[in-house]
Amino acid sequence: MGTDRALPSPPELLRIGADGQVFATASLLARAPAIARQHLSTLPVHRAIIRVVECLMVGAEPLVGPVLDVGCGDGHFAGACLVPSYGARIDVGIDPAVASVREAHEAGVYRMALACGGQALPFADGSFPTVVSNCVLEHIPPLEETLREIHRVLAPAGKLIITVPSDQFAGSLFWSRTLSRFGFPSAGSAYGRWFNRISLHFHTYDRDGWQARLHAAGFKVEKWTSYLLPDVMALFDLSHYYGVPTLVTKRLTGRWILWPGKWRYLPWERALENALASWARQIAVPNGSYFFFVARKA
Repeated sequence: MGTDRALPSPPELLRIGADGQVFATASLLARAPAIARQHLSTLPVHRAIIRVVECLMVGAEPLVGPVLDVGCGDGHFAGACLVPSYGARIDVGIDPAVASVREAHEAGVYRMALACGGQALPFADGSFPTVVSNCVLEHIPPLEETLREIHRVLAPAGKLIITVPSDQFAGSLFWSRTLSRFGFPSAGSAYGRWFNRISLHFHTYDRDGWQARLHAAGFKVEKWTSYLLPDVMALFDLSHYYGVPTLVTKRLTGRWILWPGKWRYLPWERALENALASWARQIAVPNGSYFFFVARKA
């Protein structure tokens, strides 16, 4: 593992309000077009829609090493966001999915990639000054146990950076809203519950709910914001169908996108890239579909 590695983020990427809410600055939004192009060249559209905004916010937080990534998946987010921010490979990534950990190891973005769950981390107390967990905690049934384990392995006053869906997620989806608008609110709610179920979302809380769980595990929230409104979430919902071919290419080739340079030739891909960059402005919106939290070990 590396030690005491920290690259301060450039100033004025995120502006902090009186209650700790963070707002995007012009300097942060200027990064969005390049990040949007990178994500559309490597990910299905529905994942890129969310990850562009998350990469902007998480990438604006200084990372003090050694860094632990809880729920590292295939290592894409670390490679696209964490490594550029940290200036080196991330020290440790963990995930319960063996195949994903193998991909993360082969990607070369971690010094160490381990297959294990978050509720029993194989590290000594106080091992990491920084823990990152991007859109992961909602998928972990033993949430309280996992948060306590993260707290245990964090160094004194260590920092936890997370993104998670809010209680607005299910109701923001295209079919949830459309069915409700046309007089079928029960069907709309059922669609939202179904989408959460197939997405393995065990936890979608409001701000107070997430903060209460962090506080119960021994954290103090220092920064937060909500992001992405229903207009973008509707397209997130529909883009799952547009991205179906990428499931086939991933299974057959190990890559989501076979033609990374398609934006040069396909006008709708360029339009999509521009749209993703513009949606990055939906940071610090009321009733957003996701939350970003930075919490400190108390």
